[in-house]
Amino acid sequence: MRARLVTALLLLCAVSAAAAPPPSAKRASASRRFAIEHALVNRSLTALTWSRDGSQLAFVVESPDTAENTRDQDLWVWEARTGAARELTRLEKNDYHPQWSATGDTLAFLSARGKADDNKPALWFLPMRGGEPFAFGAFAESVGEIAWSPDGSRIAFTMLDTLSKQVREWQKKKWDHTVEDEELQMNHLWVVDVASGRQTRLTSGRFHVAEPEWSPDSRAIAFVHKPSARLDDGNAWDVGVVSASGGPVRLLGAVGASSARWSPDGRWIAWAGGTDRKNWVQKTDLWVAAASGGAPRKLTAAFDEDASRPTWNATSDTLWFVSEQRVTTRVAAVPLAGGAVRLGADLRGEASGLAVSPRGRMACVAHRWNAAAELELADHALAMPQRVTHLNAAYEGLEYGATRAVEWTSDDGVRVEGLLVRPPGAAATGALKTVVLLHGGPYGSRYALGMQPTAQWMAAGGYQVFMPNFRASGGYGTAFKLRKRADWNGQDWRDIVTGVDSLVRWGLADGKRLGVMGHSYGGHLSAWAITQTERFDAAIVSAGAVDYASFWAQSDIHQYRQYDWGGLPWQARESYARQSPITFIERAKTPTLVLVGRNDPRVPYPQSQQLYESLRAMGVPTQLVSYPREGHGIRELRHRADWLMRQRAWFDRWVQ
Repeated sequence: MRARLVTALLLLCAVSAAAAPPPSAKRASASRRFAIEHALVNRSLTALTWSRDGSQLAFVVESPDTAENTRDQDLWVWEARTGAARELTRLEKNDYHPQWSATGDTLAFLSARGKADDNKPALWFLPMRGGEPFAFGAFAESVGEIAWSPDGSRIAFTMLDTLSKQVREWQKKKWDHTVEDEELQMNHLWVVDVASGRQTRLTSGRFHVAEPEWSPDSRAIAFVHKPSARLDDGNAWDVGVVSASGGPVRLLGAVGASSARWSPDGRWIAWAGGTDRKNWVQKTDLWVAAASGGAPRKLTAAFDEDASRPTWNATSDTLWFVSEQRVTTRVAAVPLAGGAVRLGADLRGEASGLAVSPRGRMACVAHRWNAAAELELADHALAMPQRVTHLNAAYEGLEYGATRAVEWTSDDGVRVEGLLVRPPGAAATGALKTVVLLHGGPYGSRYALGMQPTAQWMAAGGYQVFMPNFRASGGYGTAFKLRKRADWNGQDWRDIVTGVDSLVRWGLADGKRLGVMGHSYGGHLSAWAITQTERFDAAIVSAGAVDYASFWAQSDIHQYRQYDWGGLPWQARESYARQSPITFIERAKTPTLVLVGRNDPRVPYPQSQQLYESLRAMGVPTQLVSYPREGHGIRELRHRADWLMRQRAWFDRWVQ
């Protein structure tokens, strides 16, 4: 049984008391202020899936489980008949990837609900007219993804290859060594007949299958074809098509596609991807190819923003996708025949999960700076959607830090934009102590007018938060995003500096009370900041790299970095050294908190350890905190609570 929120609050209060003294800044009333639990207990909505008649929308809600120190996934449905959403499953197991039967009377999903000795993700059915979920079939290995055929007769699924008996016996005896880059199991495509339960394998070979998508006539399946499981090989991802009865796989020539969408008339397959497999930093366009064969055709060449996962209209003549537009979001429409991209209503925040029903009704997940994520619906994809759920009711009525966009001119004359969050109750003007919060990425990431829990948590503690969308951020055109190669901590850093200078000059930020923080690429930039200036009273480097030559080898992404840095470390020594914070570490004097997940594959622990030991050796106030079991993002609730409270406590100590 899931623990109530009070359990978490008692824990958090105990952690808070041990972490640091409370901040001295004046706050909003305790009952309405944005508190630590609000940064932790948000519920997220994903996997929006319409029934074939458009009367029901299934989706997944991920909620905090304070008793188990994790987050659980459950299935929900919104029904047009009632106009309301209701929960379908509630179990201390993750239920996800919902798929409708042709008639809408059954929902298939994935879950690891099996017995302890067979507790791997498998296929389950939920009768929508009443009854408990039940397992459908037995599977040799973990099932990865599912797709129910339009005619209802079969379900396509991906499943890992079964290890040989000899290897399984070795592993039981702890002969479980790993060989780097050796893949013993590939993920392949299967179908199961719903009536008989008979399973048929459709693909085999040294490649992985993901995101299966049926043709409207249920005779073929499109999927993402990956030559390996390595994220580093993302440019080699393609779209494959195979007959539903088996046979050779035909590749469409897609570059870096992460999904494929079949048009309702069955004539076209669309995807979002790049143009050049050798270019690791490039624009993402919308493409279509004839299902019968032929060269792909680019639809958004003249559109100066990235495209994202497409959705077809019912008549197969228009595609929709979510488009980032500066600090807001719009739905974009592009004709199959070619032509200008049309933009829909300004959603005045962030949106994701675009799903359009056969009847044309649009669903998405949207959130704004003062409203947490909820399901929103509109009668048409380009119309302004309206909220239909209150799953994050705990966020309603809170006193938020007012958020607005600010714009300034960088040192090269380019206009740059960001967000400014004032503490709750603060006047719109006046110089305040300010934390500069830097986003990750760098390419394509941005801060938008959506809910920003970290910023609101800092603002509730009396800090103004400045979030610059520096060079390489998404939403500002292709040239702004792609920037100059081999320029990490270059123009982006100058964009940040000129932004801070502008706030001080405008009388909005107190230049003598400044902090800087960031995670991932934001962590890299924060490490760079302490080697370039002493203007910040304190810094926080979360999952930040400092030595790019060793970072290239330690991380799980190599090809895009060597492309961006101008070659391999021994081919471009000066470039790696010039951009690495560790090269200039002897200049650092800023008190710096270093945070990292112990199992982070993206920015591994040694990078944080190197920064910490270097600062400690020079007598710079520093602390290194690592979180067991955590990867590049901090997910466990207790770890995340510590991560957030420790950051604010660090600034409370040093930014007076």
